[in-house]
Amino acid sequence: MPVAHALDDVHTVDPLLDGTAGRLSVYLVDAPEPTLIDTGTADSVEAICDALDTVGIDRDDVGHVLVSHIHLDHAGGAGHLADEFPNATFYIHEDGFDFLTEADDFERLNSSVDRVMGENNAYGEPKLLDPARCCAVSGGDTVDIGDRELELIYAPGHASTHYAVFDPRTEGLFTIDSAGMYFEGALRPTTPPPEFDLETTLDTVDRLRAYDPDRLFYGHFGPGSRDAVRELDRYERLLPEWVDTVRELRADHGDDVASIVDALGPEWRSFSLELDVAGVLHSLDQE
Repeated sequence: MPVAHALDDVHTVDPLLDGTAGRLSVYLVDAPEPTLIDTGTADSVEAICDALDTVGIDRDDVGHVLVSHIHLDHAGGAGHLADEFPNATFYIHEDGFDFLTEADDFERLNSSVDRVMGENNAYGEPKLLDPARCCAVSGGDTVDIGDRELELIYAPGHASTHYAVFDPRTEGLFTIDSAGMYFEGALRPTTPPPEFDLETTLDTVDRLRAYDPDRLFYGHFGPGSRDAVRELDRYERLLPEWVDTVRELRADHGDDVASIVDALGPEWRSFSLELDVAGVLHSLDQE
């Protein structure tokens, strides 16, 4: 890789998160107004630009960059890509807008990531976005990419700043992190701190199902199966089971994340497991 054809004019870009394939996906839509869905980390820029070259898209022609949410594995490359794509508009949920465009909030975001990730921060050094290059969205917005309009759907639960993207041409739904991850061919939860909320996520999954999508496009990793609605149904069942599993293990292991991870079965394994356990523990404290 770094780029593979996914469906119709949609391509999957793998920026090799932490140097490893199959952990993070960014999507490139080769429409009349070429569009990027997510930016990857600050270290993803080279892989994304290489993908554009492979597909045959000039960097000056990129018209739109849709930032699904402000977690820095999905938004950390935005400021750097603004330099590479001088004519692109960046679409950010209104609740996360200042965190990517205003210096004080930007610094708070970076500090919070450092606290959560510690020495394992593989997101690189993000760069502040110029607010003049950005558009604040709230859900229900559409983005005209030349041959159709993509619909932005507010999709909180994983993060309060998250939106999903529905493509009417392919009937593809870019859920990114709002409906779990598709890791090594299996559905897994993605529940990092500090904003994961079970009931909000389940409400989001229910609303996404109403679009009757043909394919889901995950942030971790790539397109799902050809049975998208069944995947949403599965996640609706899996997520409460995941929360209950962590709740039960907490009774024996307290808030020792490493001990809980060690006690989990292989059906829960993913590259972000420690973060996902920590997110559930945090959410239980908010009940």
